[in-house]
Amino acid sequence: GYGQQLCERGRGREMMNSAVAKRYGQALLQLAQENNAVDKYQEELTLAVETIEQDAELLHVWNGKEYDNETKIKVVKAIFTGKVSAHIVNLLCVVINKGRENCLADILAMYKVYADEVRNVAYAEVVSAFALSDEQQKALSDALAHKTGKNIKLTVTVDPSLLGGMKVKFGDVVYDGSALARLNGLRKSLLEV
Repeated sequence: GYGQQLCERGRGREMMNSAVAKRYGQALLQLAQENNAVDKYQEELTLAVETIEQDAELLHVWNGKEYDNETKIKVVKAIFTGKVSAHIVNLLCVVINKGRENCLADILAMYKVYADEVRNVAYAEVVSAFALSDEQQKALSDALAHKTGKNIKLTVTVDPSLLGGMKVKFGDVVYDGSALARLNGLRKSLLEV
């Protein structure tokens, strides 16, 4: 996943990183909303994180204590100017100036969380004893959307050993087969599709 190289995972640091990531994530989201660019900024920040992580030389400069901020910023501007929005380039520069390079992946993760709130998106994990057709997935996400008032994105995993046919994890709630059957007559609609 993200941030294997861009995150220092020490316990004390993690709490600090998460607070920092929240602040940066919220600030970037405000800019994104003002510029009607919530999706665009997520794509661009994802591109920046992936570019830094996948280029060994760039990652070395990004994390390297032997490079001064001015050098790091020159490199970042050379690589990203014109490829991503000025706000994303500025974010990268501020992160460097504040010595928060190890928080970048966490900033992206927090930005995604806040952006999903704005987009009214929620995620549900589905484990099913059988593969679900597109129609069945749509029926399931529609039923959850109706119940929650959110746009639902499903992740479906097939586990043939599952008794009860299906399990849905949504936030902290887990629906099993019987609870799902009650969910807006979902079972019936799944069988009819």
